[in-house]
Amino acid sequence: MTPATTPGAPTIGSATSGVASATVTWTAPSSNGGATVTGYVVTPYIGSTAQSAQTFNSTATSQLVTGLTAGTAYTFKVAAINAVGTGTQSSATLS
Repeated sequence: MTPATTPGAPTIGSATSGVASATVTWTAPSSNGGATVTGYVVTPYIGSTAQSAQTFNSTATSQLVTGLTAGTAYTFKVAAINAVGTGTQSSATLS
């Protein structure tokens, strides 16, 4: 039996801005690492600087990220979580 590993990177979709928020969408990773994906971590970036990540204990592939600064340009990366840990981040959304 092969031990489980962290999941692969999700495929990033889009980010739709709201008022101090954004709805980010993605596709589940092709590899769950041998353990069920239980959630996702969405990290906003300003330029190349990571901001506070938000963890969602849900398998939904679209989440509302809140606490953003209105008028600031963000990109987002997503990583999947399974019982082993957090996997590799996706590519960034287009800015």
